[in-house]
Amino acid sequence: MAQTTQEQAAANSSGRWGWLVLGGVALASIAGGFALPWLLSGTTSSHGHSHEAPHQTPKNHAKDEKTAFVPFGDVVVNLHEERLTRYLRLKIVLEVEETEEKHLQELLNKRKAPLKSWLISYLADRTLDEVRGTLGMNRIRREIRDHFNEMLYPDGREVIRQVHFEEFTVQ
Repeated sequence: MAQTTQEQAAANSSGRWGWLVLGGVALASIAGGFALPWLLSGTTSSHGHSHEAPHQTPKNHAKDEKTAFVPFGDVVVNLHEERLTRYLRLKIVLEVEETEEKHLQELLNKRKAPLKSWLISYLADRTLDEVRGTLGMNRIRREIRDHFNEMLYPDGREVIRQVHFEEFTVQ
């Protein structure tokens, strides 16, 4: 009987050690999971020391291009809603490089009617759910930008960088 008690004590002791070792491995894994991204990112420590190269300017700022904003105008259109009469009012501004501002303004003066016609048709097909929220607004911006670039620059250049809304009202 004494032998059985000793065997049980040894089994319990080795079982506890097994759980302690397993717990220690788990804690080390968790700590490594948190520390590894921080170490690989080269983030500076609280003392200001860094393991990365001196600050370099991103390639986007190398040209130091200036931005210009060209007003397109406003558009009011009824949304495609069956039960309610809702309309959308937009005031659009186009963002381009400063060197392209004058050329874009000339193109807009020549091609404003077909651009505005397409825009009215495009927006008239949208429902209230499609224009609601940031996701809907961003999709509309992107599609307007892509189509305007395609209509104004058939050679495939993307001169219009971004479409901005000075006004975006749904009633």
